[in-house]
Amino acid sequence: MSSESLTPKDTIVPEEQTNQLRQPNLDEDSISYNLEGDDLESLETIASYASTLVSAEVYTKKEVNKVTDIESQPHWGENTSCTHDSDKEEDSSEEVENFPEGGLKAWVVTFGCFLGLIACFGLLNSTGVIESHLQDNQLAGESVSTIGWLFSLFLFVCFASCIISGTYFDRNGFRTIMIVGTVFHVAGLFATANSTKYWHFILSFAIVCGFGNGIVLSPLVSVPAHYFFKRRGTALAMATIGGSVGGVVFPIMLRSFFSMKSGTDSSYGFVWGIRTLGFLDLALLTLSIILVKERLPHVIESSKEGESRLKYILRVYILQCFDAKAFLDMKYLFCVLGTVFGELSINSALTYYGSYATSHGISANDAYTLIMIINVCGIPGRWVPGYLSDKFGRFNVAIATLLTLFIVMFVGWLPFGTNLTNMYVISALYGFCSGSVFSLLPVCCGQISKTEEFGKRYSTMYFVVAFGTLVGIPITGAIISNKTTADYQHYIIFCGLATFISAVCYIVSRAYCVGFKWVRF
Repeated sequence: MSSESLTPKDTIVPEEQTNQLRQPNLDEDSISYNLEGDDLESLETIASYASTLVSAEVYTKKEVNKVTDIESQPHWGENTSCTHDSDKEEDSSEEVENFPEGGLKAWVVTFGCFLGLIACFGLLNSTGVIESHLQDNQLAGESVSTIGWLFSLFLFVCFASCIISGTYFDRNGFRTIMIVGTVFHVAGLFATANSTKYWHFILSFAIVCGFGNGIVLSPLVSVPAHYFFKRRGTALAMATIGGSVGGVVFPIMLRSFFSMKSGTDSSYGFVWGIRTLGFLDLALLTLSIILVKERLPHVIESSKEGESRLKYILRVYILQCFDAKAFLDMKYLFCVLGTVFGELSINSALTYYGSYATSHGISANDAYTLIMIINVCGIPGRWVPGYLSDKFGRFNVAIATLLTLFIVMFVGWLPFGTNLTNMYVISALYGFCSGSVFSLLPVCCGQISKTEEFGKRYSTMYFVVAFGTLVGIPITGAIISNKTTADYQHYIIFCGLATFISAVCYIVSRAYCVGFKWVRF
């Protein structure tokens, strides 16, 4: 056989002939003899067979790889960046990091976040009590809609300022930004205690306290994601239980103070109630600063050549803090929209919940009790869905609780929320279902985000939520401006529809990841 008859580089051999090539018709003796005899022609023949064999195997592998590549292409509704079951979670790029998933340090950090969120979310959950008191006392001359603007501005500043703290946290860590937020939070409360006019409350409560509350919010919610991946839902749920604890303790404490008077000074109880709240929050946030520390390395971005320090700060912390490119990702876009409508529904409902109760002949003390029941039931409402989300999927459980909340509002609250007994049951159900909104929606954002980008994406999401809240609460106040029974029914319908839209948006976000098939996601 001549070497020119075989051109290994160009030869394509069918797979069925490959086995024949693997066993050339040469026995060991002849090979040994020919090699020992330096027979050049036999040596070339063996080399040709070997080269042809290699070419055939390479060709076969290429054909197999082509088939594999075609089969591995994602189908509609699937996204390779989404983690949707336990098997694929283990292959996720997130698993490159060795998440502790527990241990003393991880749970101490979670406890520190729990303490901080008592102050942060506890104040957010107490706005209904403060609104009811101001409406009947310091701001009795203002309309319901005008007072609503005060609390919507507070929530707007709170959520909008998250974008600053989220970006700073990703780049510089937890402690410094928490100290800044604590100073503003506590100073705002002390200033609120001495406020007597509408514009006083705008400056002290809505702007200063709202800014401080937002600054501490993003780091407190982001840190547990540094220590947990598979158990992230449970960890964040346990941290956000602090909001329900604060929502139980703070209204009881404030109600006791608000009823106090010193002679003819009816504002005495309000002043010392808010001051006491300020001292308590100072202690809680200080403990949080001591106990909590981030784990993952900071995001480092060097300054450009010739760029001054001021320009660098403006570029990184102002111009680049909003992750606009993230909205090109449809699953993130609909996740954000779902959070906007979910937060709008919950915050609007809770702000005027006490007012709704008193309009139906329920006493102010019983109205406070109803708000307390919501927050008490929010404790298991945060933990149970958080635990289930790690078992059955975060989006799955979030969608289920949002739809259940919608049913509670339209089937329970709207037709039967007319007396105290019914309101006890409705408040318990509402508190349990609404608790998952605060604990699961951030986890859903983390489900579709890299851990090192979570702070920025979370803060970007709540920056958009801020605008929804800014207009949502005044709209709700305008709906109930006449305080008639029909007005309050429209108020329930408005909040219920917002909840339903939130659930639909999360269904769409999930569909962009895994379609409409049932998988753990």
